[in-house]
Amino acid sequence: MALNASAQRFGAPALRVRARAAPLRRLAPPLPVPRLVPRAAATEVSLDEMERLLPKPSADDFDGLSYSEQYDRLFSQAKDAGAPLPIKSAIAKPDPAAQAAEPGAKKVLFSSVYTTPKSNQLFNRTWNKTDVYYAAFMAVLHGLCLLAPITFSWSNVALFFGTYFITGCLGITLSFHRQLSHKSFQTPKWLEYALAYCGVLAVQGDPIEWVSSHRYHHLHTDTPLDPHSPYEGFWWSHMGWLLDNQTTLDRVYDRKNAADLESQPFYTWIRDTYAWHVVVQFAALYALGGLGAVVWGGALRMCWVYHVTWFVNSASHVWGYQDYATGDQSRNNWWVGILAFGEGWHNNHHCFEYSARHGFEWWQVDMTWYVIKALQTVGLATNVKLPTERQKERLRIPKAA
Repeated sequence: MALNASAQRFGAPALRVRARAAPLRRLAPPLPVPRLVPRAAATEVSLDEMERLLPKPSADDFDGLSYSEQYDRLFSQAKDAGAPLPIKSAIAKPDPAAQAAEPGAKKVLFSSVYTTPKSNQLFNRTWNKTDVYYAAFMAVLHGLCLLAPITFSWSNVALFFGTYFITGCLGITLSFHRQLSHKSFQTPKWLEYALAYCGVLAVQGDPIEWVSSHRYHHLHTDTPLDPHSPYEGFWWSHMGWLLDNQTTLDRVYDRKNAADLESQPFYTWIRDTYAWHVVVQFAALYALGGLGAVVWGGALRMCWVYHVTWFVNSASHVWGYQDYATGDQSRNNWWVGILAFGEGWHNNHHCFEYSARHGFEWWQVDMTWYVIKALQTVGLATNVKLPTERQKERLRIPKAA
């Protein structure tokens, strides 16, 4: 569920890159840091030092290009220089018309978006250990969902909806997204941490990883540096990116954009013990209600929240309408808005990413905003950020006569 001049890697002195010690992604292997071609007197430098040494071109170098052209240029420059992708600065958005004219581009059904997949997403590709682990985990969870009919009970249905709200609304949309990623409001630390732990129970990664990747998404929305750009296909933006760990890490390898979380012991403890929280959750569900609770409150609910969250990345970037000029493909999508507790009003969000409210109109249902407003009413949410009417009018797309 949002992240322009790119660094050209030419003319730099020969360097040997020193990898960071901090983990890049929970349950994932360390990212192999690329090396520039060594020379006689190679000097060890950090990634930050290399970023400063390598020249950066103007953002105009990517203006007017299709997504495919931007991708080829960015990745070939990085490969030729033996350097990581330049993920710290944004580039111009792809030109939709140029993308539509790309040879082999395919139009997403009922959308104006044309896609050009840049890698083999399922077959004829290399699967590393993390890809296999994630695929197996997803297969087991989805397989357990098939047991829902034989474990049905109304108490299990209530458990499903209760955990759906706790992990999906309180955890992902309210905590991970609006509070931690965008700092749309503040709460007392005890409440912030309690809400963040609700997000941990969604099993979408630890807060540092989730927030860092999401901030890159907003910095690079729909460009080749976006972890899940819709221009690489609906499947890729929905969950293909999750099953290609190395390609995704190439776009989010530096977690310092979430240093505000990494400086807090609570979030580093969650990161370092993340797998145990997953295990304990399933054990607690089994103790609570046996196999039925594991299926309805665990597997079925997790898969449901996964796909609802992923629809914000996929469906809300190809289907719907735009009220505001954002320059990207973010759309307002009513059914994602309902299922994702207000996150489907995605064009509103990408225009005013700091806003605690995504559903600006009375009929744009935004359950997450209703919870934030309730917390504000009782004094538990402060510094609640909203765009002014003047700001909205300045960026509103004029309606056709």
